[in-house]
This record gives sequence, structure tokens and C-alpha cells, in this order.
Amino acid sequence: MRPSLAQTVDACVPAPPAGGINAVAEIKALRIPTGPYAGAYEIAPNGLSNWYFSNLGLIAIVQYLDAPDLDKYIRTYLDLYISKLEPDVSIKDVHFPFGRANTSSFTLAMADSDDSYAATTLTLAVRYLRASQNWAWWDKNKTRLKDMAYRNIALAVKPNGLTSVFQAPRNQTNNAGYLMDNSEVYRGLRDFAAMLRERGDTGDAAYYDLFAKNIATAMATLFSPAANAFRMADLSIQTETSFYPGTTCQVFPQVFGVTECAPYYDRAWNFLAVNSPGWEAGKLDPYPFAVLGLAAAKRGLTTVAKAQQASIEKTFTTNRPMITINELGFYQRTKSVLSGRTDV
Repeated sequence: MRPSLAQTVDACVPAPPAGGINAVAEIKALRIPTGPYAGAYEIAPNGLSNWYFSNLGLIAIVQYLDAPDLDKYIRTYLDLYISKLEPDVSIKDVHFPFGRANTSSFTLAMADSDDSYAATTLTLAVRYLRASQNWAWWDKNKTRLKDMAYRNIALAVKPNGLTSVFQAPRNQTNNAGYLMDNSEVYRGLRDFAAMLRERGDTGDAAYYDLFAKNIATAMATLFSPAANAFRMADLSIQTETSFYPGTTCQVFPQVFGVTECAPYYDRAWNFLAVNSPGWEAGKLDPYPFAVLGLAAAKRGLTTVAKAQQASIEKTFTTNRPMITINELGFYQRTKSVLSGRTDV
């Protein structure tokens, strides 16, 4: 989901922030302080609240938070997320009139996926637990996390092994198995299974690990040897050269660590480079797609990754709404990799 926000042009361009964007501080600043959604996050100042985008931003900053901040910025968010689940364990996004997210006036909107929302929440929860060692929280919420994994992912697995983007009955209008979603689902399941195993729940750990393994196998079938690239989804009959999602989707297996697809990483990256030259300069889309910079950093392409960082910093000063919380998250993860720190 990419919210529709108008891009502005300023003839007097301010200098990029010295030392780069303080993404941790900027993500913290997006936290909603009051009202029924206190503890959730806007995607950008005066913006809507999108749980999936928020997850991608928060995953990136967990390692930079001390115990009080972990409690304030992560635990309270996870508690709110769980409290807002629908009866079918999906969740709805929140739109605030006039972008005033600190008021009690809001409308709910259908999420643009069920599988990715649940999967990235699982990853965030595991990152939080490892950092906080808050096992009381795990004991209290593990059953609900299992419900999320089962209803949004396990039950959504199609006969071909990929997860459908939506639960039934919404999958009647779109039951595609997307490469991007399934990369995130794979990571969420691997993270969740590892936590289950560490806490002695070996049966469910094996259950979700098997789903992850089968998803990776199914993702490999999306790779076209003739085109040397991934199809964006199982319903796509051929690879696509459009920037989004055709070439951007190519990096998702590598970014989310689908190691079973490692033999395709190089060819998928080359497909992006050939068909979307100059992506790092931010000329192909108003949004920067900072996930591409993270992929470049993981591949050791420091110059390209730094070029995108500079482009994002410039956009941040001239058109702040384009650098949404998920973009800040991938920007920070890229920054971490470039500095020699662990990705997440």
C-alpha cells in the first residue's frame, strides 16, 4: 500500500540533514500520544495509521532502544495491535480526518493485506522479546500470536504453497500469492518458529518452520530462467519491467533472508539494475523505496546504497510526507549495515 500523497516542489531546496536523518527519533515522533489509538503510529506527520508500515519502521529501531523505550514505543504498540484485532484476527487501518491523529475522530479502512500485516507483527514481537527479555509478555500473548499466524498465514496457504494476500472471504476478489508478501511471511514464520523453539514449544515450532520451508520452495517457482527474474505473483504470467512492483519485488527474497532462494539473488538484482537504472537517485517514483538501498548494502554495493541515502535525505527536507515510517525503517537498516552493525 502506498498512500496517495501529493509531491511538492520547492525551488529553494534546503540542505539535507547533517549526519543523515535521525530515523530513530523521527519514528518515535510519529507515535500517537492520546486517544483510542494512543501508542499507534502515523505513517508521516498528519498522516493515517497503517499497521504494516508501522511494523516495518519499528523493526528497524528495536536494537537502538533502552528498556524504558522498548516498553513505551514497542510493547505498548504491540498491546494495542493485539487489542484491535478483528474477530477473524485480521486488523484494519485507521484514517484520521484532516490528519489529526491525536483526536478521537477516525474511520477504519480495510488493510491492503492480511498475510504481511501478521508476518511483520510476528517479526516485531520476536525482536521485542529478544531485546526486552519480557517473558511475562510472551506467556500472556503467545496464544494470540499463534492465532494470528494460523488464521492469516497457515490457513491462507494455497495449493501451490504460497500464502494468499487475504483471508477468506476477501480472497475471493484477490487471492494472489505475491513475491513480496511471501518473503515477509517467510521471515515472520522463521522468526516465530525460532522463538517457539527457544521457549520449549517444539511442536508448533516445527509446524511453522515447515510452512516457511514450503513457502520458500513455492517462491522459487516464481523465478523465470528465461527472464532471469521473479514474477511478482503466482497470477502473473510473465515478469514485469515496471518499477513497482516489477523490478522492486526482485530484492525481497534477499532482504528478508529467504536463503533457499539465494541462487537467484544475483540474477534478480541484475534484472532490477538493467530495467530500473538510476533508481538510487529517486527519479522513478515519488517514494524512495529504501528497501532497495538495504538490498544494495547487503550486497556490498556501498556506493549505490549511500547514493540512495543521500537522495532520501534530500527528499526528507523538501517533501517530508514521502519519507513514511516504513521508508525510515529501511533507511535506518541500510544505515546500520553500512556502519557495520547488525541489520536488525
